[in-house]
Amino acid sequence: MNEEPEERNDHNEASPRVGPERRYRKPPVIEALCEIYFAGSAWDETVPGAFYERVKDDFPQKRQRPIQEAQIKLGPEQAAAGVRQLPPWMQFVSDETHRMIQLAQDLLVVNQLAPYPHFKEWEPDIFCALGLYRELAQPKNVARLGLRYINRVEIPGQQIRMGDYFTIYPNLPPRLGDMHGTFLVRVEVPQSEQGHIVVITFGTAPPPARESAQAFMLDLYDIFVANAPADEETIKREIRCAHDNIVVAFEDSITDQLRSLFELEEER
Repeated sequence: MNEEPEERNDHNEASPRVGPERRYRKPPVIEALCEIYFAGSAWDETVPGAFYERVKDDFPQKRQRPIQEAQIKLGPEQAAAGVRQLPPWMQFVSDETHRMIQLAQDLLVVNQLAPYPHFKEWEPDIFCALGLYRELAQPKNVARLGLRYINRVEIPGQQIRMGDYFTIYPNLPPRLGDMHGTFLVRVEVPQSEQGHIVVITFGTAPPPARESAQAFMLDLYDIFVANAPADEETIKREIRCAHDNIVVAFEDSITDQLRSLFELEEER
């Protein structure tokens, strides 16, 4: 159970809109992913094989991910439901199994599981895969970009005051008391950069193995609707913009007390 403070904790300094990203020795990221939806790709069955040949030194494990699409047909007298099998996604995975590239027609996804490095170390994987996809599939346009960070936060204690660790949490009417159990908060936040929106989903997560701790999931997802030519420099710029938006959303959602659990590194 979690206890609400009577008023919001004010010791958390708002992060600057633009500034150096903090580094943590124990970042809470369990998965980061970048997804790019294209349009008009010159796709055929040779593209995945050619892509794999170029990345197999770093991503030697090759898999297929089956994809299905639900279908519902409505008629004047009856309705019918079914499942349509779509072409599988190809997955290329590192030997350590914490890095992965996924591709399909008009789609590229680059995944990074824990341990998460710094964005500057992950960024080359994204941009290398982007360059290869553009070279081999030759998409005409980019329809949408998504950058997503899923954070799992574990805090010691059977009861905590939410405001000691987070600036976003359920706000209950006084007559309901100051205790609550599981919860889920979701909000869409338009960004100052045209076309970007950050979806923040925050809630309780399955508890850790030890009983004297609680777990929370903080899911940050920047979506950019592009509908523009697939210019590589434009895509790179918008991915970096999405990352900046997520950094601000993350830092403004937590307090210094929580940062201490992540073990903030000194600025270099």
